[in-house]
Amino acid sequence: MPHTIVRRAEAFGDDRAAILNAHAVHELGAGAPPLVLLHGFGSDQSIWSRLAPQLSAQRPVILYDHMGSGGSDLGHYDAARYATLDGYADDLVEVLDALDLRDVTLVGHSVSGMISLLGALRTDRIARLVMIGASPRYLNDTGYEGGFEPADVADFLGMMELDFQGWARTLAPRVLDHPDRPDLVEELSFSFCRSDAEITRRFAQATFLSDQRTVLGACPLPVLVLQSESDAIVPLSAAQVLAGQLPGGRLEMLKTRGHYPQLAAPHLLAATIERFLAEPQA
Repeated sequence: MPHTIVRRAEAFGDDRAAILNAHAVHELGAGAPPLVLLHGFGSDQSIWSRLAPQLSAQRPVILYDHMGSGGSDLGHYDAARYATLDGYADDLVEVLDALDLRDVTLVGHSVSGMISLLGALRTDRIARLVMIGASPRYLNDTGYEGGFEPADVADFLGMMELDFQGWARTLAPRVLDHPDRPDLVEELSFSFCRSDAEITRRFAQATFLSDQRTVLGACPLPVLVLQSESDAIVPLSAAQVLAGQLPGGRLEMLKTRGHYPQLAAPHLLAATIERFLAEPQA
């Protein structure tokens, strides 16, 4: 089914540089085909600092911040546009168009797995997807374990609103799941804390109330779904549904814990992605 891309012509017109500046786009490496890394909610492109240099040794790697995150230009943030994941998917297409990228592999962490999926339904610039800790739906449903009840999400959003710093300090060790790495816990907590509290809460709401199960079957691309052995955000059953309902999907387990393998096991993650990239395309 075709998707109408909502472009921000009133803000950017045909100014490609303005789009790239608005999302703080950075490029590493050279050659082809390109790899685009997309961060999840609550973080920014710095979450890839351990992984991107390894992947860029053989190809160009593009990083950018979702609007409202990191170094993005908050002047372009629009609450209505980003009330659902569609606004972020439209941004993705705009960035790919501005860079004129082809044969792109998208690596989407957490909710960006679904942003990547929605982007792939909007453009032919994308060739393959890698989803890390992604879920098609976070809320439990009849016959489906998403990991959260509506009350859980309401409490989560309420804590973000009442005590954002406390929310960040509580969430970081839980989702990282590496008590032996206090340095990584501190790094992740700082990443959460430096984001705009209200925009991050809205991004969390768009994330945890989303449901992309109905569009999984429309994606024709090869998709590697990567899941840690334990993940406080995404249960294994949700990853199995995701991989099982994507026509070109397959699930691979990572021998690590937590929702952030790009922090806890960057070498393992890099090797896994490299193997996928080396596979011949049909």
